[in-house]
Amino acid sequence: MVITLAFINITFISSILSGAINTAHQQAIDNYVSNIVIEPGTDDDYIEKVSSLKRNINMVPGVTSCASRYSLGSTITYDPDKDGKDIREISWTIKSINPEEETQVTNIHKFMVDGQYLDKSDRDQVILGREVSGGYGAGLEIQSLKGARVGDEITIHFSNGVTHDYTIKGIFITKFPLSDMAVFITEKEMESVLGLHNRASEILVRLEQPGQEELYIQRLRQIGIVDEEISPWIDYIGLISGITQSFEIIKRIVAFIGLLVAGVTIFIVIFINTVGRRKQIGILKAIGMDERIIITSYMFQALFYVIVGIGVGLVIIRFVLLPHFISHPLPFPMGMVSLLITKNELITSIAGLILVSLIGGLIPSWRVARENIIRAIWG
Repeated sequence: MVITLAFINITFISSILSGAINTAHQQAIDNYVSNIVIEPGTDDDYIEKVSSLKRNINMVPGVTSCASRYSLGSTITYDPDKDGKDIREISWTIKSINPEEETQVTNIHKFMVDGQYLDKSDRDQVILGREVSGGYGAGLEIQSLKGARVGDEITIHFSNGVTHDYTIKGIFITKFPLSDMAVFITEKEMESVLGLHNRASEILVRLEQPGQEELYIQRLRQIGIVDEEISPWIDYIGLISGITQSFEIIKRIVAFIGLLVAGVTIFIVIFINTVGRRKQIGILKAIGMDERIIITSYMFQALFYVIVGIGVGLVIIRFVLLPHFISHPLPFPMGMVSLLITKNELITSIAGLILVSLIGGLIPSWRVARENIIRAIWG
């Protein structure tokens, strides 16, 4: 039972933390910055000739799609009663999207909890993440508009001096904080605010196979994107990345403690067995049995315990824990988390348990097997 519980503990904690790490990374790709972000060069404010650039990017094999965005600082004011008495104001960055392109690189359109996603022709409409609107369980309520709803009117004072009123068309919740802090208007609306066309503050690039960002950054350089900054998604989740690194450390600590408990348990069990049979062991040695046979027999006993314990643990994980957490994922700050059991981590846990169990069986059996025959027989 102890070996089973130790194995479940190691595997469960590791898989939960792996699930949290995987969820955070997937959320960043699906709902924040996609796989790769292209930004203007150091001396430029915008990426130029965006239309032709996007055509070239989409022609790269392995690129699913790309989408351009504008980005502009602003101050947002919200007067819920329109009486000038309870005006709520926040400073925020406004981003523009081409809705048709954006749905190919991010999944924000799938997380509208109220209202609707933007249409390409919308001009006086805006959609907000819950960390901006407030309510809906927002974690940064004090820094939000504290309860703005679909149909309400907000005023955006852009940093270039333009001021415009917008109606909230929709509110989305991805449960990824960095995504839920976004405010979007359409590309056409932002171009009218900026007085620009065919430029962008950033281009998001979606890949068919995540994990090959560095390879595709080189391919984008090869098609002529040399002056712009090109970065993988991991560079944009600094705080979340720090959290996931902490999870990795916790995984190692929990695994070490679990293995230590299993090893000590086996040691105690074999120690009690050998001490209780000192006389029999002494007699066996007296009639000529080799010490190595005695030690090996107890190591086989330890191996039997650990194999049975692991087997029972695998059954519990496979048929009880895994189905439960797939059906009922845990709410984490970065999204809904289920168990993620990887083959390598499972093999490592099993190998670790077998190793510490063999060591735990070796030490007490070796001590008793090497004891003086007369002392063992007469106690």
